[in-house]
Amino acid sequence: MRARLGAWSLALGLTLGVIACAPGDVSGLRERAQQAWSEVLSEYHQRADQVPPLVEVVRKKAPGEREVLGEVMAAHDEVVAIRNADGFLAEPERFRHYEQAQQRLSNALETLYATIKRYPELTGDTALQNQLRGFQHQEDQLVVARSDLISAVRAHNEELHRFPDGWLVALFSPQAKPLTAFAQAEIEQPPTPAKP
Repeated sequence: MRARLGAWSLALGLTLGVIACAPGDVSGLRERAQQAWSEVLSEYHQRADQVPPLVEVVRKKAPGEREVLGEVMAAHDEVVAIRNADGFLAEPERFRHYEQAQQRLSNALETLYATIKRYPELTGDTALQNQLRGFQHQEDQLVVARSDLISAVRAHNEELHRFPDGWLVALFSPQAKPLTAFAQAEIEQPPTPAKP
């Protein structure tokens, strides 16, 4: 009788221990990653919204730069076409495509900044310089948001591999999978707009 009671007590204790270690940490970390992703999307949306007015100002003062302006707008259009596709943080291929589109826009903007520096009438334009400062601020916020996302995704993915949370998630929530963050753990500095 005592042996049976001891065995039941041990089983109950183990069950309560497993319940206490329920995969709540993983879901909380996933929520944190989703919030960080929302912030990155918000920063990217704001950046994309600032591109057409900037291109229009440059087009008026440097109409011969059609190729550069065309590339900026093509990259912008690609970003806008996929920016409303939400919820693909756990889908590596779609995420990679989104990241590549954003990188294409960053590269096009860097070329545009270099072009602006070659035109005295653009570097002397106070309104344009204010726009560029706004872009620089936006890029700085984007670096911070991406860094927060990488940290949140890393914490989530590490928790998925820890004992006992990883096992419990695999057992109770088999659809849970690691999240994808930006390919580079080291955040590259954004392109620097032309200085006034």
